[in-house]
Amino acid sequence: MYERRKIVFGVGLTLCLIILLTITFGGFLSKAKDKKEDVTYYKYYTNIEIQPGDTLWDLADEYLEHYKSKEAYIQEVSQLNSIRNGKIISGQNLIMPYYSTEYKL
Repeated sequence: MYERRKIVFGVGLTLCLIILLTITFGGFLSKAKDKKEDVTYYKYYTNIEIQPGDTLWDLADEYLEHYKSKEAYIQEVSQLNSIRNGKIISGQNLIMPYYSTEYKL
């Protein structure tokens, strides 16, 4: 009987330690993640002139950061600039959205 209590106590203590370590480790992971998410990004727009050989896909590579996909970025650029069928012309000016951590007035 004494041996059985000893085993049950040992198993219970081990489970409690595992739960405590899991909660503690999970808290550290959450804190690390929260610090990364505290960064604030501001959305801005810039005006660019299309150069020979430029495509919306190439331009998206430069400004794409913080968009779900390249397609979503190109769709927004197309709407902002009334572009149909993704066709742009050398010398054309486009409004390009982008994000920055810097707050600009």
